[in-house]
Amino acid sequence: MRTLKDKELNKAVREANKASGEVLLPQAVRESPDGKRDAKSSKKYRPGRLDKSIKVTASVKGAVIKAGSASRVPYAAAIHFGYGKRNIRANRFLFRAMARKSAQVAATYERRIEAVVRNYLES
Repeated sequence: MRTLKDKELNKAVREANKASGEVLLPQAVRESPDGKRDAKSSKKYRPGRLDKSIKVTASVKGAVIKAGSASRVPYAAAIHFGYGKRNIRANRFLFRAMARKSAQVAATYERRIEAVVRNYLES
């Protein structure tokens, strides 16, 4: 792919990667914990922000599903991987979502890449 350096081909592969990642997005939102704010909650904690922060980013090399951001949802990593000092148990919702949808993601990726190969490399 890199040796071809065709911008249209790279764009098509990036779109195929993004489409396969977006198959996972609804499941990741369903799997993410629905928190509740209580008296002990940090001021930065806003229930529902974790769901809204789950995004798919794609490049020619692959797609990545991310949750949280340093400024808006700084607690996303602590929820996903756990934080022993604060007695927060790991809730690996992104990993569970991928495990449940991996066959569908692979099928979508395979179908989209076959179309890219047919359009750009066989003609």
